[in-house]
Amino acid sequence: MINSIREFIEKETYEIEKMMKKFVEGKIDIDTYGKELQEWSLKLTKDILVETLEGMDQAMKDSLERKEAYVVEQCHQPKELILPLGSIRFHRTCYTSKKTGESVYLLDEMIGIGSHQRVTMGAAAAILEETLESSYRKGGEHASLTEQVSRQAVKDLVHNTIIEMPVKKKEKTKVRHLHIEADEDHVSAQFNEKKGDLERDGEGRKRNTLMPKLVCVYEDIEEESGEKSKTKRYRLTGKHYFCGLYAGKENERLWEEVRDYIYETYDWECLERIYIAGDGAAWIKSGCDILEKAVFVLDRFHMEKYIQKSVSHLLDSASDAKNEIYGAIKEKDRKEVRSIYRHIMELTGTESKQKEVSESLSYLMNNWEGILIQEEEAGAAWGCHAEGQVSHVLSSRMSSRPMGWSRRGADQMAKLRAYRMNGGKIIDLLKYQKEKQEKEKRLEKKEELVKELRRSQAGRRYAQSLQCHVPGIEAHSMKWMREMLKGQLCG
Repeated sequence: MINSIREFIEKETYEIEKMMKKFVEGKIDIDTYGKELQEWSLKLTKDILVETLEGMDQAMKDSLERKEAYVVEQCHQPKELILPLGSIRFHRTCYTSKKTGESVYLLDEMIGIGSHQRVTMGAAAAILEETLESSYRKGGEHASLTEQVSRQAVKDLVHNTIIEMPVKKKEKTKVRHLHIEADEDHVSAQFNEKKGDLERDGEGRKRNTLMPKLVCVYEDIEEESGEKSKTKRYRLTGKHYFCGLYAGKENERLWEEVRDYIYETYDWECLERIYIAGDGAAWIKSGCDILEKAVFVLDRFHMEKYIQKSVSHLLDSASDAKNEIYGAIKEKDRKEVRSIYRHIMELTGTESKQKEVSESLSYLMNNWEGILIQEEEAGAAWGCHAEGQVSHVLSSRMSSRPMGWSRRGADQMAKLRAYRMNGGKIIDLLKYQKEKQEKEKRLEKKEELVKELRRSQAGRRYAQSLQCHVPGIEAHSMKWMREMLKGQLCG
């Protein structure tokens, strides 16, 4: 560090003084002067960082402990890293372990950098933060102040990030009712696993629609608009999102994740009812099979959508027909709803419109229990916000603009968006992922050592059974040795 500062004073301060004079004399503007100062400051920062790293490498090289365990294999090996402040290039030493014969860069291990890693955790977090809002290209441009990475590198980062964080244990919340709203987005697929693998329908059109799912768990609705506000605004309290493709059999895993979150967060004994609101899709209703105390509620948006579609052709009589349908629903009279629709069908001329009326009636009948819940339980009629949640969490990034996704990319993006909407920090996610990987490596090495010890001990026991035994091991005072050997052999 001292050398970097000394060199900066000797060489750069003169240039800074000249630039300062130009600024004071009005020959350059404040933006140009500020940019020049920033570049000099960044250069000094990078030089100090490189000097520190290479100094650490030299200290390890001179260490007696290192000489006992590692042999120098190659010196002055280059390494380039992209940090949030820009890219740096430094040199370090490659060693060979005397014990395992493996090659290792001790400096890389000391600072927590993989041998092939090019982007630091901070830069990776900056990339992901921008990518979640805009695009892979812009994410790459935000890798650092001065450098950028390719779209392919950003894509690999998105695809390979493990979205997993332990739930922080806290005192469980006591609520009587919980609300869940579920819906899905519709995004375009470029391919499933590789380019060209999309199926086509009978007319030759690509089946290129992916449907990432959204489940929002919340506790209550609060008004947040001010007293002078002309329009009322509301917010969901205790909100938590779950997103991802969860196609086919994976749908069960989605609801299991929701169930585990509820168990960890809420007092189950105090909880009386869970309302799952949605459009009646099978994957939404299946949540009632996984979650105890859960009932399905048909959200009003979709109910009104189908009712409106069935009466729109009646012109001036449409309003009266709608009122009759809603009146029969309020009275829980299923037969009357059927009777009203028979009358509507008699007034419907075109075949296509008759089909719409028939589909609307089937929709109401198939979700009749979910409709009755709205009338019977006050907690089930708290409005419908699923469309807005999907737009805010998923569509704004994944489908509001022309773009295509792979299955992996769509799934990861949906999950990352949910993670951040839940208040998670990307840098914390990356740190946890790294800590977990390092822990797994340590456990793997430990298992290898245990296996090696067992093999050597097994061979030794066999040899000892033929030749000799350890003197005095049977004595009571040698119990500690017997226990130690037993522990080593049994793992």
